[in-house]
Amino acid sequence: MKNDKPVVLIMCGGRSLRLWPLSEYKSKNFMDIFGFSPLELTIKRFLKITCSENIFLVANYKERDDLVRLKCIKKDNIFLEPESKNTAAAVLLFLFGFKKHHAGDSALIISPVDHLIKEEKYFYEALDTSLNVARDGWICTLGIKPAQPTPNYGYIQAGDALGGGIFSITRFIEKPTRMMAAELIKKGDSFYNSGMFVASTATLDKEYKKYYPYYREFADAFAKSTNSLDKNIRNLYHIIEDIPFDKAIMERTKKGRLIKGNFYWKDFGSWHAIYDVLPKDKNGNVKRGNAFVYNGENNLAYLDDTKKEILIMGLEGIVFVDTEKYTLLTHRSQLDDLKSALKRMKESS
Repeated sequence: MKNDKPVVLIMCGGRSLRLWPLSEYKSKNFMDIFGFSPLELTIKRFLKITCSENIFLVANYKERDDLVRLKCIKKDNIFLEPESKNTAAAVLLFLFGFKKHHAGDSALIISPVDHLIKEEKYFYEALDTSLNVARDGWICTLGIKPAQPTPNYGYIQAGDALGGGIFSITRFIEKPTRMMAAELIKKGDSFYNSGMFVASTATLDKEYKKYYPYYREFADAFAKSTNSLDKNIRNLYHIIEDIPFDKAIMERTKKGRLIKGNFYWKDFGSWHAIYDVLPKDKNGNVKRGNAFVYNGENNLAYLDDTKKEILIMGLEGIVFVDTEKYTLLTHRSQLDDLKSALKRMKESS
């Protein structure tokens, strides 16, 4: 590891339920909806500011075979979780694994895998600012100026402006209703929560020790384990709470800072985002596969089978995703309920 370069942790262990039914076959890390692997795109983005030996992944053990094929990531830099328990556990798993082999403090950038970023010059400027602020013991989060009210993102309400695009943090709002999101945007002091964080590993360790209820259990399990899939860690993952890093640490810490990001950003881990990003025909239809739309507007049709043909007639705002075993048919306005609907469907089967 090169100590003069930041360490990057890419979080790629999520279950991708917002991309069902494709998530039944492959995680969002390797989905090629856009013609590229989201994970490889994210790695390339950070290789512009650090070296490959400083890039680490936390992922589900079920993806081990695909992950070890990545030529640009060292096998020792891949931390495998025994099961998905959200980002609070994933970050701490990394911190304990990292401390075993790397002494001292390091500047750390934490990033999800499913982000589309343009105007990268401004992205790297925001990271530079964050890294400078983090040296003084702060945990920085990158906030994005909201383009429209949406319940698909978390929001951060900023506090005092501290200069240079740096703000104190008043509160985090996890996926509000569309009406509440509109009110937040109207006030002008709220940002989309990008899910990207910058801090020193020492600061994160101290804040986890203060606020995360399973810190001591993690320390004991790692003291008895040689890797993240050992029995002690598997048993620990079985009992810990499923909670995101934002709730476990950022909503409790007094060390939070928001850094304004002046770049194009979109979380493409949902069918909403995929519809927004992919090219459309003159009537606003997105088509992947052999789909023909007659007298229809603003539809998304995704076909896994290149030999199958479908005809869509007289519909507007429909999402149709067809795979070998599963098919999703819904109106785009209902996509926010996809996780809940999936849970009910599986309970009834």
